[in-house]
Amino acid sequence: MGKIEENKKEKKQALLHAAFELFTEKGIDNTSVSEIAKGAKLGKGTFYLYFKDKFEIQNCLIAHQANMIFEKANHKLNDKVLEKAVESLEDCVIYLADNIIDQLNENPSLLRFISKNLSWGVFSSIRIFDLDNRNCMDVFESLLEASKKKYRQEELMIYMIVELINATCYNVILYKSPVDLQTLKTELFITVRNILHQFECVPAFPEK
Repeated sequence: MGKIEENKKEKKQALLHAAFELFTEKGIDNTSVSEIAKGAKLGKGTFYLYFKDKFEIQNCLIAHQANMIFEKANHKLNDKVLEKAVESLEDCVIYLADNIIDQLNENPSLLRFISKNLSWGVFSSIRIFDLDNRNCMDVFESLLEASKKKYRQEELMIYMIVELINATCYNVILYKSPVDLQTLKTELFITVRNILHQFECVPAFPEK
């Protein structure tokens, strides 16, 4: 990478960092482009060289933060698969969910930011940089293929699981309501397994 490209990368990263700090502290509605540029120690005009508006930088941030979370969880999962500690599709999905929930529990400000702004469109298109830029759905599709099982409405099934986890964890992690996190996990993972079973195509056997 040349000096010009490195300089551009540093400026973009500075804008992303400043925007994340402001969005998590004040919210996007109460944050201006001028404040983001000032926080990055750059001119307002420089902001528009990299982003169209604050909503574009918001989506970029969501994708970037969610990518790091998913990437870390997927690395941990691959280690467990190699160790044969998890083998079934259900166990793989539960392990991913458990690791992601723990990461969000350790960083409540990140949870606030992601949970309020992570749409299905953003999630399904998140690129996993160290997996040859594959997206999150590619990872799930690989797990589904490896399971040798057939599922109907695969995208809807994953959507329901992601939305369920996202919706139920917010209050429990931030406000410890209506139950503690471990109690939620126990019931949540049972429900996730049930969703997977619900969408599984059971092979039809010929009548005897």
